Amino acid sequence: MRPVRSIALSVCSALVATSSARSAEVYLDAIKPVLEARCYACHGALKQKSGLRVDTAKRLVAGAEEGTKPVLMPGNPAEGELLRRVTSADPHERMPPEGEPLEAEEIEAIRNWITAGAPAPENEKGDDDPREHWAFQRIERPPVPGDGHGNPVDAFLAAKQYEQMLEPQAEAERPLLLRRLYLDLIGLPPTVAQLRDPRSYEAIVDELLASPQHGERWARHWMDVWRYSDWYGLDAQLRNSQKHMWHWRDWIVASLNSDKGYDRMIAEMLAGDEIAPEDPNVVVATGFLARNYYLFNRTTWLDDTIEHTGKAFLGLTLNCAKCHDHKYDPITQVDYYRFRALFEPHQVRLDPVPGVTDLEQDGLPRAFDDHLDAVTYLHRKGDEKNPDKETRIEPGVPAILAAFASPAVPIDLPLAAYAPGARDYVGRDHLVAAEGELEKARAALASLAVASPGPAESDFAVSDPFDGPNEALWEISGDDWEFREGALWKTTANRENNVVRLIPKPPRDFELVADYTTTGGTTYKSIGFRFDCVEDGKAQHQ
Repeated sequence: MRPVRSIALSVCSALVATSSARSAEVYLDAIKPVLEARCYACHGALKQKSGLRVDTAKRLVAGAEEGTKPVLMPGNPAEGELLRRVTSADPHERMPPEGEPLEAEEIEAIRNWITAGAPAPENEKGDDDPREHWAFQRIERPPVPGDGHGNPVDAFLAAKQYEQMLEPQAEAERPLLLRRLYLDLIGLPPTVAQLRDPRSYEAIVDELLASPQHGERWARHWMDVWRYSDWYGLDAQLRNSQKHMWHWRDWIVASLNSDKGYDRMIAEMLAGDEIAPEDPNVVVATGFLARNYYLFNRTTWLDDTIEHTGKAFLGLTLNCAKCHDHKYDPITQVDYYRFRALFEPHQVRLDPVPGVTDLEQDGLPRAFDDHLDAVTYLHRKGDEKNPDKETRIEPGVPAILAAFASPAVPIDLPLAAYAPGARDYVGRDHLVAAEGELEKARAALASLAVASPGPAESDFAVSDPFDGPNEALWEISGDDWEFREGALWKTTANRENNVVRLIPKPPRDFELVADYTTTGGTTYKSIGFRFDCVEDGKAQHQ
């Protein structure tokens, strides 16, 4: 029979164990969620300000850097920094530094937990380091499972099916298989004749892949990913999208049909103006950047550029890092502005295309380096009106990806890259257009001369001493004209158009000799001679 004392100790131990387990549950239910929501951003797996990491109770108790005050003392809440910081009224000391203070009940729960000795599960596991996530690792070719025969894709699928104990479906019947193939590769269902095609499946696949419709079908998918849009409809403005953006659309289709590598497509869309500045078939790819152009606010434009470049090519949203470090991804606010600095110098424009001088008719929307000395600063809390001008941000990709990036090197660009009017074909096209307009003018002048030929120069002469009215020679408009002293006088100054018009039509070439004197006037004191006037008076030389 066990002694009474032993039974009492066993019961006491059981009660302590139960109490400890309950306290650990309180930690998991009420304490850790608060730490995760409000503290991990600065003191989690990704970032540890002052060397403090709080994603496990043990790390919280271990504290911060050597020489700093203890974060908490189990059993004595008044001795640690944790409660003092979360209850401080000083905005420079209060934690968390951003957002609202902790709720009163949250603070009380933390106090009670510390008083109880800060119990936590023995096997508590902290967060994984986001930098070790598979998405941020260099892509390596894995070994193909199985015996290596057949299509590697099928081998990986078969391995997963076996692992999950799944029975693969039998191959579809040929008509159904062909229908799926046509819809997948060109986006159109097969005709009855195509369903009865006796050729091998592989031959039909090759034919569809070589079809122009293949690029059109898959371009629609990538146009959505890359945010293609037709003309925004704002006259000649290159804004959000432009009436000639179809050049970029056609580049997407052509790139897919020519089996251009995806890596090359990305490079051309982001830097085609530097990769091949004199090749319009490459420069056109920068329509990706021109498409997004926002006329009224450069920061809005660059924010969109950063957001959609990250989403389209990194599969990663960078937006939140504009204002603060990412909480769960290894992207810092400095990373965001380093990424912005890549695009800071660029601008967009329309380049002339061969054979066209009117940019309203056609032109190539593209990006180019406009302000090479543009400086990027970090915006405090994302406010463009509050830049931190103490630190210039150098261009670069997020630090987590920097190990994969090639070093940046300066390049020299040809004159035509920043002065498109210097290209040979531009001058030739304008000269041809001007010669065409000149020929039209000559033809119009010749037809006018034939329709109403004027008198020969040798037969035409007009002279008038102005000793009185001569209605056969002159048509006079306006009031207050007088003939005196061998001259025609305008006696009252005004702002009206007062005209003395010769009635006989002069020859094409003539000589005019006139004696006149300006004798007065107020605002305007001028006289003019007009010739080659049209009937309505809206056009003439003077």
